[in-house]
Amino acid sequence: MTLEQLIEIAKEVEVADPFDWADLNINEDDAYRLIALGILEKDLTPEIMLATIVKLCVENLVLNLRLLQNETKVP
Repeated sequence: MTLEQLIEIAKEVEVADPFDWADLNINEDDAYRLIALGILEKDLTPEIMLATIVKLCVENLVLNLRLLQNETKVP
Protein backbone atom coordinates (compact mmCIF):
# COMPACT_ATOMS: atom_id res chain seq x y z
CA MET A 1 0.00 0.00 0.00
CA THR A 2 1.32 3.42 -0.88
CA LEU A 3 1.28 6.47 1.35
CA GLU A 4 -1.31 8.14 -0.87
CA GLN A 5 -3.57 5.06 -0.84
CA LEU A 6 -3.44 4.88 2.96
CA ILE A 7 -4.30 8.58 3.28
CA GLU A 8 -7.17 8.26 0.81
CA ILE A 9 -8.70 5.30 2.65
CA ALA A 10 -8.31 7.02 6.03
CA LYS A 11 -9.99 10.17 4.74
CA GLU A 12 -12.91 8.10 3.41
CA VAL A 13 -13.48 6.79 6.94
CA GLU A 14 -13.61 10.36 8.27
CA VAL A 15 -16.55 11.23 6.00
CA ALA A 16 -18.93 9.44 8.39
CA ASP A 17 -17.60 11.34 11.43
CA PRO A 18 -15.78 14.49 10.23
CA PHE A 19 -13.33 16.43 12.37
CA ASP A 20 -13.47 20.16 12.98
CA TRP A 21 -10.07 21.39 11.77
CA ALA A 22 -10.85 25.10 12.17
CA ASP A 23 -9.10 25.75 15.49
CA LEU A 24 -6.12 23.41 15.11
CA ASN A 25 -2.51 24.34 14.34
CA ILE A 26 -2.24 21.65 11.66
CA ASN A 27 -4.29 21.20 8.52
CA GLU A 28 -6.03 17.99 7.52
CA ASP A 29 -3.65 17.00 4.72
CA ASP A 30 -0.53 17.54 6.85
CA ALA A 31 -2.01 15.60 9.78
CA TYR A 32 -2.93 12.61 7.62
CA ARG A 33 0.46 12.62 5.89
CA LEU A 34 2.36 12.82 9.20
CA ILE A 35 0.46 9.95 10.79
CA ALA A 36 0.43 7.78 7.65
CA LEU A 37 4.20 8.13 7.26
CA GLY A 38 4.67 6.98 10.84
CA ILE A 39 2.34 4.01 10.38
CA LEU A 40 3.97 2.83 7.16
CA GLU A 41 7.40 2.85 8.83
CA LYS A 42 6.27 0.27 11.40
CA ASP A 43 6.23 -3.49 10.97
CA LEU A 44 2.72 -4.16 12.27
CA THR A 45 1.17 -7.59 12.69
CA PRO A 46 -2.59 -7.99 12.28
CA GLU A 47 -2.91 -8.46 16.06
CA ILE A 48 -1.09 -5.20 16.78
CA MET A 49 -3.20 -3.40 14.19
CA LEU A 50 -6.44 -4.68 15.76
CA ALA A 51 -5.26 -3.78 19.26
CA THR A 52 -4.36 -0.31 18.02
CA ILE A 53 -7.79 0.15 16.44
CA VAL A 54 -9.47 -0.85 19.71
CA LYS A 55 -7.27 1.56 21.70
CA LEU A 56 -8.00 4.42 19.30
CA CYS A 57 -11.73 3.73 19.43
CA VAL A 58 -11.66 3.75 23.23
CA GLU A 59 -9.69 7.03 23.21
CA ASN A 60 -12.24 8.49 20.80
CA LEU A 61 -15.11 7.35 23.03
CA VAL A 62 -13.51 8.94 26.11
CA LEU A 63 -12.83 12.17 24.23
CA ASN A 64 -16.41 12.35 22.96
CA LEU A 65 -17.81 11.64 26.42
CA ARG A 66 -15.66 14.41 27.89
CA LEU A 67 -16.79 16.82 25.20
CA LEU A 68 -20.43 15.96 25.91
CA GLN A 69 -19.90 16.45 29.64
CA ASN A 70 -18.28 19.83 29.03
CA GLU A 71 -21.21 20.90 26.83
CA THR A 72 -23.68 20.12 29.59
CA LYS A 73 -21.62 22.07 32.17
CA VAL A 74 -21.50 25.28 30.12
CA PRO A 75 -24.45 27.54 30.98
